[in-house]
Amino acid sequence: CVPCREGIRQMLKILSNISRGKGREGDIELLEDLSETTRDASLCALGKSAPNPVLSTIRYFRDEYEAHIKEKRCPAYFCKEMVSYYIDPEKCQACMMCLRKCPAEAIDGGKNKIHIIDQEKCTKCKTCFEVCPTRFNAIERISGEPVPPPIPEERRIIVRESKK
Repeated sequence: CVPCREGIRQMLKILSNISRGKGREGDIELLEDLSETTRDASLCALGKSAPNPVLSTIRYFRDEYEAHIKEKRCPAYFCKEMVSYYIDPEKCQACMMCLRKCPAEAIDGGKNKIHIIDQEKCTKCKTCFEVCPTRFNAIERISGEPVPPPIPEERRIIVRESKK
């Protein structure tokens, strides 16, 4: 039926915009109104039940919706268009785990050279975050703020003490 088809389509469009960092003031209230109207006006079971998850998430996670809209930040670090990955040069030990595993080849570095992520190439798959050894914890997830600029090339070399 029309309320179901159009209501769900509009809810999806708004939710997609919010998760891409393109949400606007009033979107939460609009989602609530659309959900209630779709539920009440639909003739089919799908239309009567499809809005329920939207209403539930707004009820229990409203602060996350607001963070997405007002701060352009994803607190769960889930929305790819709102998350960036950054290698902390103070923690990176050039172990090459992230460089070897990155499927997008978005990490520049080498042996004894602090790694950096090319933000243009990064697909935000979080492989680097998952493979970075916990003893280093060099990969940071960033949302709602700009990624720090990469350190100058001359400061990327790691000088290790030789073993005697």
